[in-house]
Order: sequence, then C-alpha cells, then structure tokens
Amino acid sequence: MLRYLKILPGEPYKVENPVWIQKVETIASEQVGVFRPLVKRGTYVQQGMKVGYIADYLGKTIFEARAPVSGIVLFIRAVPSIVKGDMIANIGVVATP
Repeated sequence: MLRYLKILPGEPYKVENPVWIQKVETIASEQVGVFRPLVKRGTYVQQGMKVGYIADYLGKTIFEARAPVSGIVLFIRAVPSIVKGDMIANIGVVATP
C-alpha cells in the first residue's frame, strides 16, 4: 500500500495468497500471574487448542488459555505479567470463499 501511494520507493506488488478474516475472537485472562505463550503470531489453531498458560509466582499453572474458535493467531501477548481481564490473544476466523 505504501509503495502504491509512492510513500516508499519501489513498485507495489500484490499479495499472492491473502487470508481474509471473517471475525476476531479475543481470549482474556481469568487470573493474575505470569503468562507463557505456546504459539506464535501467524499460527493456525483448532478450537480448544492450548495457546498459552498462566502460572502463579511459584510456577504452578493456574489457567490454560485455549482457542475459542479455529483460526489464525493475529495477536499473542508478549509481556509475561498479566492481571485478570488482560488480553491474551486474538484469533481470526478465516473466511470461507
């Protein structure tokens, strides 16, 4: 887009295989602790798959974050410290053609 608008040098190019997102589902923390991700941004996940977990300050797992839908991970929390209600991840539901 920025090359098309002549903001960046060079010729614009088309994305060969774009992924269209139908909707976005958010996973929020239910606990206070330390978040540990198990997937990276861009990973395709199935509904119910564990995307990360929250441990207490002694290392005991107190919450497992699971994908509410099948789709692609658009955002995954990078900061370990987490409180109740903080966003853990966004899962984009891939649109069907």
